[in-house]
Amino acid sequence: METDQNDSRLDRFFAAAREAELYDPKKEYGFESRVMAEIRAKREGQIPFFVWAWRLIPVFISIVILLGIWTYSSESRYTTDLSAVTRIGSEETMLTASLTGE
Repeated sequence: METDQNDSRLDRFFAAAREAELYDPKKEYGFESRVMAEIRAKREGQIPFFVWAWRLIPVFISIVILLGIWTYSSESRYTTDLSAVTRIGSEETMLTASLTGE
């Protein structure tokens, strides 16, 4: 398990701290508690990802609204007639008209 691996790493860390040259048995009291309290304090200061996601929802909604307004305003105001595109009178159009009976 991951927690077991982390526990063994902490145990090795504490053992290495005890074996340091400047080891004083009087300072040992509460050392592990102080280190763990510091680690917990640092973890509590971090904001989880889902909190940031909830805080950014208004920004994403405003971006979607702005994109919708931009798309609506950039649409062409006139429609193109299909006959203008196909140029009625061309050979393909005359062939299609003769085959369909128009």
